[in-house]
Amino acid sequence: MNSEWATASEKTILIVDDIPDNLRVLSATLSEQGYKVRCAKNGNMALKGAQVAAPDLILLDVKMPDIDGYEVCQHLKAEMRTREIPIIFMSALDDVLDKVRAFEVGGVDYITKPFQVEEVLARIKNQLALQAAKAEIQQLNIKLEQRVEQRTAQLAATNHKLQQEILERQQAVQLLNESEARLESILNSLEEVVWSVTAQNPTLIYLNPAAQKVYGIPTTEFLKNPHLWLEVVHPEDREQVEKGAQILRSQGSHSSEYRIVRADGEVRWLYARAHLICDPTGIPLRIDGIISDITDRKRIEQQLIYDALHDDLTGLPNRTFFLERLELALRYTKRHPDYLFAVLFIDLDRFKIVNDSLGHAVGDRLLIAFTSLMQQCLRTSDTVARFGGDEFTILLEDIEQIADAIKIADRIQAELAQPFELEGHTVFTTASIGIVFSGMGYESPAELLRDADTAMYRAKESGKAQYTIFNPDMYAQTLQLLHLERDLRQALERQEFCLHYQPIVSLSSGQMVGFEALIRWHHPERGLVFPGEFIPIAEEIGLIVPIGEWVLEQACARLRQWQLQFPQAANLKISVNLASQQINHPKLSEQIDRILAVTGLDGSHLRLEITETMLLHHTEATIDMLLKIRSKNIQLSIDDFGKGYSSLSYLHRFPINTLKIDSYFISQINPNSENVEIVSTINTLAHNLGMDAIAEGIETAQQYAQLKAWGCDFGQGYFFAKPLDFHAAEALIISNPQW
Repeated sequence: MNSEWATASEKTILIVDDIPDNLRVLSATLSEQGYKVRCAKNGNMALKGAQVAAPDLILLDVKMPDIDGYEVCQHLKAEMRTREIPIIFMSALDDVLDKVRAFEVGGVDYITKPFQVEEVLARIKNQLALQAAKAEIQQLNIKLEQRVEQRTAQLAATNHKLQQEILERQQAVQLLNESEARLESILNSLEEVVWSVTAQNPTLIYLNPAAQKVYGIPTTEFLKNPHLWLEVVHPEDREQVEKGAQILRSQGSHSSEYRIVRADGEVRWLYARAHLICDPTGIPLRIDGIISDITDRKRIEQQLIYDALHDDLTGLPNRTFFLERLELALRYTKRHPDYLFAVLFIDLDRFKIVNDSLGHAVGDRLLIAFTSLMQQCLRTSDTVARFGGDEFTILLEDIEQIADAIKIADRIQAELAQPFELEGHTVFTTASIGIVFSGMGYESPAELLRDADTAMYRAKESGKAQYTIFNPDMYAQTLQLLHLERDLRQALERQEFCLHYQPIVSLSSGQMVGFEALIRWHHPERGLVFPGEFIPIAEEIGLIVPIGEWVLEQACARLRQWQLQFPQAANLKISVNLASQQINHPKLSEQIDRILAVTGLDGSHLRLEITETMLLHHTEATIDMLLKIRSKNIQLSIDDFGKGYSSLSYLHRFPINTLKIDSYFISQINPNSENVEIVSTINTLAHNLGMDAIAEGIETAQQYAQLKAWGCDFGQGYFFAKPLDFHAAEALIISNPQW
């Protein structure tokens, strides 16, 4: 091996990385191997350094603060002085698209961080060996031409020194043979195809043995048939290769990727680079080239691209693939206005229950089975994708009418009527489907999917197991909810909430015994917003805990202020509603302690109201929390009793003081009602369990009289007063009315 390129100390490597530790480790390692090392901390330094003194190889990081590695590589490949420098990318980015881009811009290799030093050294050595081989070939050709010219000139000039010339010729031949033998050894050891042809009327000059391995054809066949190299090119790539040959002759160099078809029918990918060699006067002499078999690399790239566009579990196209197809459909619609397509957004109902109860393995099997079911319901031209989790999308292209999409939705729902048998379990599921059609002026796939998703959620809210077709009103309502959510997130900070107070009255004495604190929202644009509109949103977005804490503190502070200000308020109680998230909050007890301490209110004057639903889905932690609350002398009340799925089995387990009879049953108390006994029964139940009964929603004197006759303890409703702001509530305390 020629020492000109075998000695590592003569090779300069430029390391480009903005991380000092990487520069230090690589610099020290390569220096120990005898390489000359230069370092650059950013892309601009690398470009300047490469122009001043071109290195033999560049290790290039992708992510850098000024310009990234891809742009640095493009600049280097654009300059004649630096275009042949081999560039090895090093990056923590392991995405297929990042690797593909690295090769597209001219990189010769790609090392993923964190790297192994041995791997880096091996790849550097391979690239330097390949560059050295090319340089050796060119150098040997130049030396050969110079030597022949020198000896010819000497023969003509010094005929009288014939013997000396013969000796020198013999020496020259010996050197030439050694050089050719060395070159032949190098070329024969390469896996790349090395070739050379004459510039005019191309005739093959040289072809190394690697051609037979790559093409599957003996090298002698290329000598016999000068057109064979083009005949084996894949028919779809042949025009590209012919154009490449024209570019080569006009520009002097060219590189391209194309396919060949071997005699055994195997298709292989090749990467070809060629240069036009001219004499000093510019007359073309020959064309030299190198061809690499990149079939394995292409297969890996194609597999990576496939993996990037498909779901691992179901094998369906994924979100990225679906968006690309949807974009194409939109573009086609703009060119052909009569073209109609539909998008179905599907969400499996109760999928989380299957996952949680039967395990993720069964959940995965359900997704796979549902995938098969959908494919049976669709045409081959339709695209179904897994959008994420248990969400699927379908693109129905070239449909004639809206009913075509509805038929598909009905077909899917009908198929779901049958259970799935999965790993010994019989699993039932349904689907909520949102449908949107293309003829609504959509500009982007995101808009289509947004509206299909909105329609799907509308179907789910309407009872599940059905489809809903999107209409613009849905978007307006969704937008309104989004704006409400946005404003709600700022309402607490901006102090836009206030409390109203509805009096609670002793039905036996007609005296007011307390208030229920009810939150209101003074929206800056919409005015007074009632809790039924914003509390569900607060629960959904996780704001109910801080809002509930604010309500509790404000209510306690207000009652304590009244107790100190008005003697007639000394025995009043304040009722505050708790949300399920508050009950489940681990620091609720500490919050209550803090609020009672800060406001000075005694716990016996506080009543916390919870719903039946919280108790029906109780845990031991819930029971422990309620016991802690009761230990502070705070009363607990079940709100809206009888409204939900009432169960008497839980009542004895919880430290409840009061049952609050739902206003629906109170409204039934009239001369013609057949259900008045329900109220009497609930009242009796409460007393038998040692609890008080509160009737809410009392609106008439007749209702008041009947409840009083039944012995109901307390009541509230419009008959006494609507919820009052704190000024009106103060006036009521001062007047101390009796009903």
